[in-house]
Amino acid sequence: MTELIDNRHRAEEAGPMLRLHEAAGHLIRRAQQRHTTLWTRQFADDLDVTGPQYALISAIAVGEGIDQRTAGERASLDKSSTADVVARLEGRGWLLLARDPDDGRRKVLRLTPLARAALTEVTRRAQLVQEQLLEAVPARQRKSFVDALRLVAYAGDVPPPESPQRAVLPLRDAPGHLIRRAQQVHTVAWGIEVGRTLTAPQYAVLSALWAHPEGIDQSTAGELASLDKSSMADVAQRLVRRGWVARERDGADARRRVLRLTDAVRDELLHLTPAVLRVQERLLAPLSPAQRKAFMKGCHALAYADDPDHAT
Repeated sequence: MTELIDNRHRAEEAGPMLRLHEAAGHLIRRAQQRHTTLWTRQFADDLDVTGPQYALISAIAVGEGIDQRTAGERASLDKSSTADVVARLEGRGWLLLARDPDDGRRKVLRLTPLARAALTEVTRRAQLVQEQLLEAVPARQRKSFVDALRLVAYAGDVPPPESPQRAVLPLRDAPGHLIRRAQQVHTVAWGIEVGRTLTAPQYAVLSALWAHPEGIDQSTAGELASLDKSSMADVAQRLVRRGWVARERDGADARRRVLRLTDAVRDELLHLTPAVLRVQERLLAPLSPAQRKAFMKGCHALAYADDPDHAT
């Protein structure tokens, strides 16, 4: 807790914005984006299996004959996402939905022979993604990082290891799955502390603009906030409409428009940033000071593996 208080004091001394490379939630989001990129490279061409689909397949393989709700919970999917993933896997002939012989009112999920035939190759590629993801973290730091990430992902309530299954990766040990869970923990914490006043991507853009008081163009702001072009356009429009960001023509290049924070947002940030800091505290609460250090170093390495120049 002392380190969290010290972090809060340092952030307050630096100004009313939490810098992005010091925000655990932002680092997790960037790490998740990197995992998605690596996963897509492995699966886009032929197998076309998504991370959430593999998580559900893994949950079913470990607990053959479980119902849809239980499978979704083990795969860390909400009810709607679970239904969508099940429908897609059933449509391609990988899942069977059958009545439980012990309870006719209950439907259970089973992998088809087609799915089991593909599972060895799917798991091989999934394991390769995990290895590629962790390459950015020094080898001697990987175990301590994954241990800390697991605690964050399960909010301190880590489930016991499953019985070893050679056919699938254990989800509680897969960094990509843990990062997705950690992002979900962050989303819940953000809703509690910040609410609907401001979204995390919006705060990321405001933080990027705070670090560049001279103004930056929309594309650069999006890169710093880790937003794609479409998402950045939407966030910028909302912040401009709210009167928190001004969009002006660049005096040196009339074709270029720059974004700047307005005076109206600066007072708001004095109230919003403490709430954002509390989100980070909630996220890191299960960790000891040493674990917190390992977690932040590992997340930073993953988040900026492809773009170290933008780490500050």
